[in-house]
Amino acid sequence: MRHLIASAAVWGSVLLSACSGEGVATWDDSAEAASALSPGAAAALGFESLSGWTASAGSLSLSATRSEGEHALSVAGAGYTVIQRAPLAIVEPIKGAVSLDVRVPDQQPNPWWAGEISLAVQAPSGGVSQSLGTRSLTGLAQGTFHRLSFTVPPAVQQALSGGAPDLSFTITLNVPSGSGPHLLDRLDAFDAGPPVAAAPLPPWLEYCDAAPCATAAPVVVYVCPASNPLCTPVRKTTVVPNVDGTPISGVFLPLTLPEGATLRLASGSATVNSSFVTYSYAPRLVLHSDLDVLLSYYDVAPVWNGTTPLTFESTLTSSAVMDSAFFRHPSYNTGTAAADLHAQGLDAVSIEREMTDITSEKLHAFFVPSELGGVQGEGNFSYGNGTITINYGNPLFIAHKGGIPNAAMPRFAHENAHELYDEITSSISGDDSCLNEGIADALAFLTEYLPVEDFGPIGLTGIDFDTGCTELTRTHDIGNCYFWHVKNAGLLTESFMHGIFHPQHQYDFNSCTQNVERTGNSILVYFTEAAGGANMVPVLDAMGIPHAGSYAAAKLALGL
Repeated sequence: MRHLIASAAVWGSVLLSACSGEGVATWDDSAEAASALSPGAAAALGFESLSGWTASAGSLSLSATRSEGEHALSVAGAGYTVIQRAPLAIVEPIKGAVSLDVRVPDQQPNPWWAGEISLAVQAPSGGVSQSLGTRSLTGLAQGTFHRLSFTVPPAVQQALSGGAPDLSFTITLNVPSGSGPHLLDRLDAFDAGPPVAAAPLPPWLEYCDAAPCATAAPVVVYVCPASNPLCTPVRKTTVVPNVDGTPISGVFLPLTLPEGATLRLASGSATVNSSFVTYSYAPRLVLHSDLDVLLSYYDVAPVWNGTTPLTFESTLTSSAVMDSAFFRHPSYNTGTAAADLHAQGLDAVSIEREMTDITSEKLHAFFVPSELGGVQGEGNFSYGNGTITINYGNPLFIAHKGGIPNAAMPRFAHENAHELYDEITSSISGDDSCLNEGIADALAFLTEYLPVEDFGPIGLTGIDFDTGCTELTRTHDIGNCYFWHVKNAGLLTESFMHGIFHPQHQYDFNSCTQNVERTGNSILVYFTEAAGGANMVPVLDAMGIPHAGSYAAAKLALGL
């Protein structure tokens, strides 16, 4: 479920420029306060979306003939069918009587018996599996909606007085073959409180409970034994990733497979690699397997021949400087992590702004687990407009780091530094990406949020910065190597970093081409002035970058 702390903000539509200038994305958070239920739950119970609804026989579709909203659920081609909704996370209490609108069709092959409809509610976490009764359709006027009521026993009301994280409904339709289609609408089950806004999502995700996402092709994956990699399993489950009960458009899904088992992408737009499935725009994943598997880093057991919800809950925290959205799997006890991350984030922002004397936009920070972050690679980004995203990892990684704040805050301090650098990026022409990454890690290191081993001296490809910077090829390594040598010279100080964020000239060089004199001269002048005139020639020599030989000569060569 989504938790609100302080005044949870509804973050509006903004145009995003990706971290360190790596592309552009558009974010429409769709956070409209339309119902006390989550948007997904409201759409599901109002039959505004097919997402999460399955039928044992016949076909389901949306009909524009409805009793409320925009759609009703059309059930066609079935004499006897069990219609089920994937579990929803509901915090509202169930009503004493649940009602459902049913439209009896004109097409009736049996004039004496129009069939019957039954309703049941399930919530395994509360020990609830209860039939709410059966209502006859015989004698009801055809071609119009009828409101049918089902009494909820007091024991069920008590068990669901606080809602449930896994509440679902089953509708059984038993009608003459050849009749139909039957229309269902307005399943009214909960005493709703005040309207609640949907949680904003990181820029690469959107809610997938309405077209076009909800009607996009699902991803279909087969799990096969090594002895038969082209198998066609009998069992299947529909995996529906969701936030607060509303389906989302993508997921990075690790699977625990039997030894030797393989994954095969049968259809849909996804990446299948080893034991991982990743997709960014689909309403669900249909997983076929006769082998026993577990889903996600939280070992979710599939509901074979049914729907397996992969639920993540959100916690929103708001303050004048930063709004944060924290997401977690409900089975994983994150304790006070949401509040701790917000508090430490405010601390990091305050330190970095004071150190640089630079202020950027109000932050919108997303802290996501691997399943949500991995949809977009590493998941750690700055968008240059106040939006940053942090992938805090999975339980094993978190345990290795000693807790969620230890896993997340080094990246947070780094990404916030990018936001500050964005305020001065016009001072550096050419490819500044390596310089930008080095500045971000150097500033995060000075705030003491980034540990020294994440700064240097061993780079991502295993090259030791102390041997120089000329052989490095990775963007982060090249940038970190520059500042690592400033640190080795004892010059990486708060005053130096203040100077870095207040360049005295307009520079034009490629910071990722570290073997040319123009780069060396630019860094020599830039760093010398940031260090208040300290001799940076030995620092550039240690980097191994060619330069003019002195600050004055480098400045002259650059025409400054």
